[in-house]
Formats: sequence, C-alpha cells, structure tokens
Amino acid sequence: MKAVILSAGYGTRLRPLTDKVAKPLVKVLGIPVIEYTLNFLSINGVKDVYINRHYFPEQFEHIKIPQGMKITFSTEKNILGTLGGLLSFKEHLVDDDFIVINGDIIFNFDFKQAYHMHRTRKNLATMVLREKNKDINSFVYMDDFSNIVDIGKREDATYQEYMFAGFHIINPAFFSKVKDKEAPSCIVKDFYIPFINEGGRITGFVPDEDAFFWSELGDLKNYLDANVKILSLLSRYKLDSQLESFLSDYWFNSEDHRVVESVEGVWLGEGYYIDHNATIKPPVFIGAGSKIMSGCIIGPDVVIGENVLVSENSQINNAVILDNSKVLSSSFVEKMVIGSDFTFNAQKRVIN
Repeated sequence: MKAVILSAGYGTRLRPLTDKVAKPLVKVLGIPVIEYTLNFLSINGVKDVYINRHYFPEQFEHIKIPQGMKITFSTEKNILGTLGGLLSFKEHLVDDDFIVINGDIIFNFDFKQAYHMHRTRKNLATMVLREKNKDINSFVYMDDFSNIVDIGKREDATYQEYMFAGFHIINPAFFSKVKDKEAPSCIVKDFYIPFINEGGRITGFVPDEDAFFWSELGDLKNYLDANVKILSLLSRYKLDSQLESFLSDYWFNSEDHRVVESVEGVWLGEGYYIDHNATIKPPVFIGAGSKIMSGCIIGPDVVIGENVLVSENSQINNAVILDNSKVLSSSFVEKMVIGSDFTFNAQKRVIN
C-alpha cells in the first residue's frame, strides 16, 4: 500500500512552538512527530509515502526515513486543504487502496485488523475512530453495522458517538466520485459529509481502546499531555511494544544524540550534566548536552530537550522544555511548555 501524510498546515494552535518549525516536525521526546508515523507505516509494509508541505517546506528534507521507504514531497504555493492536498497525489494513488494520515498525531493500533475490515466491507473508505473525548470537537456517528451515518454534532442519541482519529483507508474509486472544490478544501466537510448524505457508504473502524495508543498535538495542552503520557507509560513498561521498540532503537542508535536509560525511568542524552546536589524524580527525559545545576528538583513527568540549562535551585515538574532554552535560578516550572531558545524566569514555589 501507499500512504499520504497531510503536513501542509501552519499549526497555529501550537504556537509559539510552530513559529520556527513545521507542526509535523515538532519533537516529542526528542523525535519529530512525523517520524513516529513513518515508523508505523514501515512496520506495516508501506514503502511509498507522499507528503504535502507548505510551511517551512525545506525542513522536511532532514527527517529520518526508514530503510526501504521512498518519500515523495509536494510543495503547495497556497494551502490546498486536506482534500486538495490529497488530490495533488492522485496520479500515484489510482491503482490500489491507500492510507491518509493527519501529520499531527502519534498513534499505534492493529492496522492489519483495520485493513481486513476495509477490504471485507468494500466501502469507499474506512475512517479509524476512537471513543469520544469531551474536550475535542469531533462528532462521528456510527450504526451497529459499522457504517458511519453522520458527521457533525447531533441533538439526538440514536447512534453511538465517536471522534475521528485522523487516519483513513481509501479505495481509489474515490477519485471518480470526488468533485473539485475551491481551495482550501476539506475531505470530511467537502466529500465525506455530502457523500454520506447522498447514500454513500463509509466504514467506521474502532480499535480496541486497550491496544490503541493515540495522541493529537492540537494545542500546547495536548502537546504537553502527549510527552508526559508516552514518558509515563514507557517508564512503567506499559507502552505499546512497537512504540517502545521505536523509541529505544531511535535513541540508542542515534549518531549524534544517543539517549540511554541511566536508572529506571530516567533517560539521559550524551553530554548531559547533573550536579550531585540536584534531585531527579522519575520519569524524566533529559536531552543531549543539557545541564541541571545544584539544588534543582526535576520531575516527575519532565521532558527536557537538548542543550538546555536549568540554573540553581529551580524546580520543574509536569513540563516540557525544548532545545537551547534557559531556566534561570530559583524558577518554578509546572504544567508548562517552554519553547526553543527561550529564557524563563519565574519565582520559585515550594513543592511538597
């Protein structure tokens, strides 16, 4: 199969992290988000991947590509939207079912099961769904036969309510049914909804929640939650085995930024420095070249990027600090994301 990763958006809700980097290249535990997706596709046998770009397109040239995988990029002068971006790759996708994935999610599930359902049902497309999160404004309704019957908020409770997980499997017959729309166009709003309303069939696939890892980097809260969630599951050996293997292999085999687990729940990059009077409370990730000075209390649930300086007597918990930033002496950081190349100074509070 082939896959398209939709990656052209600005990521405005994730600013200021996306002021200088494309959203799919924002790092989670030191790894660009899009590289998690490429790993998933590689494990599931996908060799040809198509990626649309618009915002900082040159940055995508530096991603790590799994062995044996071919990447084809498009660069949009003006953003085409999820539908327009997909249609730009039409000539490459007309021969077989293909995958479409949003570029701002980290996920893992049994793809073979989803694909089997897609092939068995023989509907035009299969949308991967998950249990509804009340904080996310996504409404997809499915009947008892796994047919999606409506998309968009409803007042009645006739059908089970889900949310779209940003992953589709689509039959190439899609291209004979879709109509050109003025850009930017949305595959859900401009195709799926009218297609369903006209009697078309779209399948909904809901992975087993116990085996379905999923995080969206929609905004800063989601971004913090994604980092902390993966780090916490990894430290308790409860992360999905594929994701765990990807992280450990990526960190251990990195040429320039090798990371090792020094003690249980503490991952340290090469060239780190931790003063002997500092306290580390797992789980904690500290990137290459970062320094933790005397009197600091770091953790739990802390991700620190590369070349970060945390000055004396600072306290950090439940936070992400990205590359090349400085935390000045006696600062207190909690439930916060500090972007790259930033100097932070806030009065310390006492952590009980």
